Amino acid sequence: MVDTTEVLDYRRYPILYVDDEVENLEAFQDEFDEYFTIHTAATGAEGLSVLAREPIALLLADQRMPVMSGVEVLEQAQRIDPRILRILITAYADIEVVIDSINKGNVYRYFKKPWEHEDIRTGVMRGIEHYHSTRERERLQAEKIENMKKMVRSNRLAAVGTMVSGLVHEIRNPMVAIQSFLQLMPRKMEDRDFLMRYVRIAQGEADRIEKLLENMLSFARPARPVLRLCDLNEMVDRTIQLLDFQARRKNIRVAFEKDSSLPTVYTDPNQMAQVFQNLGMNALQAMERSGELTFRTFLAQGRHGGARVAVEIRDTGPGIRPDHLDKVFDPFFTTKDDGTGLGLSISYQIINEHQGMLEVASRPGEGTTFTITLPLAEEQYRERRDCDQGGQKGCGVL
Repeated sequence: MVDTTEVLDYRRYPILYVDDEVENLEAFQDEFDEYFTIHTAATGAEGLSVLAREPIALLLADQRMPVMSGVEVLEQAQRIDPRILRILITAYADIEVVIDSINKGNVYRYFKKPWEHEDIRTGVMRGIEHYHSTRERERLQAEKIENMKKMVRSNRLAAVGTMVSGLVHEIRNPMVAIQSFLQLMPRKMEDRDFLMRYVRIAQGEADRIEKLLENMLSFARPARPVLRLCDLNEMVDRTIQLLDFQARRKNIRVAFEKDSSLPTVYTDPNQMAQVFQNLGMNALQAMERSGELTFRTFLAQGRHGGARVAVEIRDTGPGIRPDHLDKVFDPFFTTKDDGTGLGLSISYQIINEHQGMLEVASRPGEGTTFTITLPLAEEQYRERRDCDQGGQKGCGVL
């Protein structure tokens, strides 16, 4: 229903009445002209011609007309503009036709002949109010979508600004060493020890810049995952083997709480290994000498129901400050002196490309937990199939 605080001008929404009896058209015009903007047509073809050139909100059609019946007129009108409200005017003998048309969605409602003035007037008013409310919802929805697009564009620009400023800062530091070497080199050409030492430094800083740019490109243009059935337990085992040396150096115990019955999932093994290694190395770097890093696999409950495969990476480090929690996945946000702030951003993007979620929970002094949840293989396959059938792209590769 229309908002009762709003005074609706019904004449702003033209109606069309189609009837092969001219007397009925004239009577309709005389009775309701003071309330509505009325167009009339004596045949179905003439009525469809009016619809093609006029913005009609509500269409009334007599059922019994030669050449084209009222139901046929309403069906054709639905193809022209499905938003038009369609009303059938009919004798009682045609009630089965009316019911069939209503069930098929071709008719909004119907009136019986001979009509009652007040029935038509209030019925058409209710129809116009319904039409108005529907159009208003569409307008508000379109505004909401447009505002969301503006927010996305604004956020993207802000992210680009953050990334550029971070990139400039990260490149400027190694460039200092390279520039110093180039400035000193003419005076130190005979000093072989100096040349050898600074060549190594310059090469290391150049490699650092190259790695930074590579990470930047991975974030800006992530490769579309090539998915295949994988055992996450095996992937976690391999990750722990890679982390073992760093963990032993810091006297950190690495544990694996394994769900041996964990279902397989579709993942890109290279990208998922990158995520596990990023999260594992972050945890090791966050902890001082001694501590515990625990990987856990389990079946979790999805936010919207249904099971999800989950991998938890939990450490006993210093934790993350509350005001930093919302920023940990932002590009170039880092609390480490030698960090680029891209590892978690890239990991978040990879999990998102896998139709999964990456979440963080932490309290200062109590450690940090990252949790990855991924859909089961059957669900991923079903979503991919639905995307293919709907002609959508970017749904992942199976």
